[in-house]
Amino acid sequence: MKHFIFALTALTMLSCSQEAPRNVAELCDDDPSTSYAMPASRPCRVVFDGFDTPMRSYRVYSSGEVPAADPAGWVLSGSHDGRKWVELDRREGCVFCSRFQEITGRIAEPSNYTAYKIEFLPREEADTVAVGDVRFYERDREEAWSGFVYPAVDFEVLDPQTEGAAIYATLVQDPGAYVRYHTRKVAEILFYSAADTMNTVGKIDYTLKDYAGVSAKSGNPAETAIVYSTQHIEKSARESLYKLDYETRGVLFHELVHAYQFEPKGIGSYSTNREFWACIEGLADAVRAEAGLFDIAALRKPGGHWLDGYKTTGFFLQWLTTMNPDALREFHVTVRDMDVWSFDKAMRAMFGPEKGIEQMWAEYQQFLQSQAPQA
Repeated sequence: MKHFIFALTALTMLSCSQEAPRNVAELCDDDPSTSYAMPASRPCRVVFDGFDTPMRSYRVYSSGEVPAADPAGWVLSGSHDGRKWVELDRREGCVFCSRFQEITGRIAEPSNYTAYKIEFLPREEADTVAVGDVRFYERDREEAWSGFVYPAVDFEVLDPQTEGAAIYATLVQDPGAYVRYHTRKVAEILFYSAADTMNTVGKIDYTLKDYAGVSAKSGNPAETAIVYSTQHIEKSARESLYKLDYETRGVLFHELVHAYQFEPKGIGSYSTNREFWACIEGLADAVRAEAGLFDIAALRKPGGHWLDGYKTTGFFLQWLTTMNPDALREFHVTVRDMDVWSFDKAMRAMFGPEKGIEQMWAEYQQFLQSQAPQA
């Protein structure tokens, strides 16, 4: 597995009283595919220092290694001077639903600690403990979303004999939890908090199927069905398991947006009106882009039309967040509230009466041209 580091020699020389490794590169690079492994026979401690503001939450990511190497839990401590440590959070019985997956923790009593220490707890009979990433945040990332209502998930594999089904099982250990996790992540981009008005997504039927496609969504918010192609899984996994993870999350984001997004009113339907269709498919790809699940630098090009849908419309909508971080939420509110919706009305409502869709699209094209490689 890429950059899987065994620090056996160095850690064998450490006694319990000696200093733990600090700011380990593999845990600080925002890339869970670069994992750090520690021998389970020794205290699995890592220190992160250099902080000058209080942290209120943190995330621990699983690696791309086998689930048996995941930590079973951890103890997070903080220190003002690097010598005296205060326990801040303790987790036990942790189970990651997939590879490269986060578990978020809250720091209930934040302070201006300059360093944080995590001692990872090994699983029974584990030889090593492997971690993909550790990230700290100044804001409590759980506060606004603790009341989110997760849907039920019914997972089915129609063609278990396929290579894609086996690969998916290597990536995702708990498909139900995996889908539920992504429902909230989608909602976090579309809405301001769990208290917002949103579609009641009651149940999601998530199916792996052997067919020559990518994915598709059907049904309504009360019961949504999503199909994911095992053939597409096989193609996406050719580069690496991490590449498959990136693609699988991105495809799932797009389909789940369709369950939670509002539909424009007063302009026909998905199959009868191009503006309606472009809004639906464009917003789905915009949310995927905002989640960091498109390689925008490689895919975003000048040209096209705001009614082209999918990435063309989606990348435009995501670009609006460079002017207003809440642009996607505000755009979604216009879809919910306008009796007769249009892109032009939405832009003017968001950016002022002089900023219609033609003006905003022209500014976007100018931006793209400025980013294009010079001949």
